[in-house]
Amino acid sequence: MFRPLSVNIGTRYARSSNSHLALVTLVALIGLALSVSVLLFVQGVVAGFERELTNRILGVIPHVTVRARESIATPAELGARIGEMAHVEGYASVIEGHALLSVGQKVRGVTINGIEPEQYRQVSRIHQYIRGTDDIALAPGEYGIVVGRKLADELGLMMGSRATVVLPDVTVTPLGVLPRQKSFFVRGILNTGSELDQRQVFIHRIDAATLYRLNEGVHSVKLRLDDPLRARNVRFEILADVSDKFTVSTWFQTYGALYSAIRAQKAMMLLLLSLLVAVASVNLVSSLVMIVSERRGDIAILRTMGSKRSLLIATFVFLGMAISGVGVTVGIGLGYFLGLFAEAGFPVLEGFLGVELMGEYVVDTLPFALAPADVGNVVGISGLLTLLATLYPAWRASSSNPTEALQHE
Repeated sequence: MFRPLSVNIGTRYARSSNSHLALVTLVALIGLALSVSVLLFVQGVVAGFERELTNRILGVIPHVTVRARESIATPAELGARIGEMAHVEGYASVIEGHALLSVGQKVRGVTINGIEPEQYRQVSRIHQYIRGTDDIALAPGEYGIVVGRKLADELGLMMGSRATVVLPDVTVTPLGVLPRQKSFFVRGILNTGSELDQRQVFIHRIDAATLYRLNEGVHSVKLRLDDPLRARNVRFEILADVSDKFTVSTWFQTYGALYSAIRAQKAMMLLLLSLLVAVASVNLVSSLVMIVSERRGDIAILRTMGSKRSLLIATFVFLGMAISGVGVTVGIGLGYFLGLFAEAGFPVLEGFLGVELMGEYVVDTLPFALAPADVGNVVGISGLLTLLATLYPAWRASSSNPTEALQHE
């Protein structure tokens, strides 16, 4: 197969048997591979957090919430009207409020969500994260409750356990003023691996209506969109359609700052860690300069035979890009392996230390996601920096004086 002369010469130099040059080249290659692997690993971890935020949290929480100042008397009518808007995939009527969940002497503050399981499937995928079942096992009148895994661990709850929901309202009885409370049985453990497992509990809407004395009313209508990033636009459309008796909020108000921070951090880490690749490129410059010095006799012979300067420039640019290509390829493989190893080994490390290292964060694991765009960015940045690193040695080789080189041969 025909190959340009510059490629043939560059390939021959790359396979040089000179042990000293081979060692210097190997050091430059290893430095580039390590830099690329670190850059790709960090990009994959940040992308993993973005993936988990999108799949877990945005898959579980509704994207838009329409609330009334007191209660919504006709939620079906309001939901049907809003459900016809563009980008709205489904709606669900929810009774929600704050309460205390008590088990013996242990008490935790929680957010109550009174839902109809089948209807709530239209706005949330919590049924996929309930331990031991693919459905929300709640029936009206049974007073069942679904609690998060972290909450269950804190209170010592398991399937079938009894827990007491205590509301901030009070009831006047002949014995005095008592807080309104009701005993519930645990019918499911929610395990999303996020902070939702710490404070969200779910009961049937009929039981919640009895608890909050709402009859047919609800506190809010929640929506799911085909694209969560359209939530702000949909919010403005809803505000223009409903009366001022309602307030409309989106997931941006709770997790929007985190989502923006992850996106910004990903770009910033790409920029900062690209400096590692730049430092590794300096090693490549040193390696190529030594190769040029070692091959000055060959370069002089090529010049006296009439070779153009462009041939020498192309030769050493190809040599540098060939070395960097191997380094970048090895770095991508190493970064991918490190990401998979870290994701799989993180629970083992937590078990060994006996500490939840990510317990205070939104996602309690160390996720890793390698997107083709991230690999493309790493390859593009590495290729550009190493290309710039080859220009000076190539220019130096093409500018050498053949007379001075040959007089010592």
